[in-house]
Amino acid sequence: MRRDDDMKRLLMIILILAALLISGCMESQDKPEKSIDELKTLSLSAADNLTGYSLQSTMTRVRTLNAAGENATSENATTITESAETTAIVSLVEHKAHAKGSTSIEAKQPGLDSNTTTTKADVYQMGNSTYIMDESGNWTHLQDPRTTEEIWGGGNNNQVKAMAETFNLSPVEMAGSEKIDDTDAYKLRIITGESDDEALYNTAFNLAANMVSYPMFMPQIDRAELNETGKIEKSIWISKSTYLPVKYHSLMSFTVTPSIVGALDINTSQMTMFNESIGMGAIDVRIETSDVYYDFDKQVGIAPPAEALEAPVIRPIQIRAENSSQG
Repeated sequence: MRRDDDMKRLLMIILILAALLISGCMESQDKPEKSIDELKTLSLSAADNLTGYSLQSTMTRVRTLNAAGENATSENATTITESAETTAIVSLVEHKAHAKGSTSIEAKQPGLDSNTTTTKADVYQMGNSTYIMDESGNWTHLQDPRTTEEIWGGGNNNQVKAMAETFNLSPVEMAGSEKIDDTDAYKLRIITGESDDEALYNTAFNLAANMVSYPMFMPQIDRAELNETGKIEKSIWISKSTYLPVKYHSLMSFTVTPSIVGALDINTSQMTMFNESIGMGAIDVRIETSDVYYDFDKQVGIAPPAEALEAPVIRPIQIRAENSSQG
């Protein structure tokens, strides 16, 4: 009987020790939660020592052009959707990069079939040489007069470091945790400020200027309307294991109603202001971007095809000389 009690006691001790051992292993695998200040310091340090990375970037801009006055209905609106996708591989130690991308523009006008145009690009950056393939499959070799060190030095092509620097300089707040492509990450919301409000205004004004064909006509926008409808959201995700930025997302949306307040006098080359402005239809805008970073420090081979390397070299001096001779 005593022997049975001893066996039970020994078994209990073994179970307790096993539980403690398992608990200790689990705790050693999980890194303690970091504060925002700690994440900023660790993120910048990790990005500064990066040897390479890959990037997948997307951008979508949707503009809905509404008719003016009584014709301002959804049936009479024109929608223009621009989208772009880019994938890139960057070797910071070898001073090489390869990017492939595509852009498309779809226009939907009342009573007409939608019209879509698409372009593609294939670009290699090798030191101070850039190889670009056009839509016809022809390669162009552009050579920068600057040295490779001038182009690549100081983290110039390290977008991960640039993102970490933005994170360091921005006021942020914790927004939980998420998995980004199987990577556990902190999600942080970037608090927008005056510079973002100014960027929103500049985006809206440039859009209005493009719509009225400035400088032939002078646009004006209602800042009160912009402040009421404008919205900017920015978020960044920081890896819990490497502390590198693994994703960035931004959203900007607003409504702007441009008006034309003046026109260029061709005889005097001066802008003549109207006594009464000419109203245009409202424009609804939504711009969304997303950047995902991955394959940190992964060794990859980046080499342009033979036809790219065989393309004749074009230097900025040659381009200026050709433009002068044509003039």
